[in-house]
Amino acid sequence: MQEAYNDDQFEDGRFADLVYREHFAPLHCLCFGALGERISNLLWRLEGAVLEGLNPKVIVVSIGNADFGMTKDEMLKGLKQVADLIKRQKPTSKLFFMKLLPSGRRPNKRRELVSSVNDALEAMLHEVADVIDLEPSIQGTNGNIDAHDMFDYVHLTQEGYRKIFDPVFIAVSAALNPDQ
Repeated sequence: MQEAYNDDQFEDGRFADLVYREHFAPLHCLCFGALGERISNLLWRLEGAVLEGLNPKVIVVSIGNADFGMTKDEMLKGLKQVADLIKRQKPTSKLFFMKLLPSGRRPNKRRELVSSVNDALEAMLHEVADVIDLEPSIQGTNGNIDAHDMFDYVHLTQEGYRKIFDPVFIAVSAALNPDQ
């Protein structure tokens, strides 16, 4: 196995399946995404040894988009716990964290929270994971999100999945083939 995924972005199979099959399935990836999964759910699964017996070269984590009721500090604490637990269980795996996606057509309170979490993520995880920034790919220069990328300004379209997973695919490919 090349890669293990826990990904709340791949949870919605309508459009993600096409991107997953095109880019990630050929890399022999496993996707552990679960619809509506929260940080606490992922921690529970990791503590239950979901990665036991697997030896992934790369692990990509996208979690937190369903954690609407959390504060910035609660989210960061949970994300750090996830990263530390994965690194303890799989110390030789290359670990990537995807930044949270903005939601809502225009800037709003949820986006402010997401931005503040994203701003702190790299500094917090720099010793255990590389962080992949998604906001530039999905957000216009005016800060708005286009319905072609997020049809309801929360869930991604096929084009939205392609945009956010292009940088993920590049990072994963580079980690799997460091000499290229």
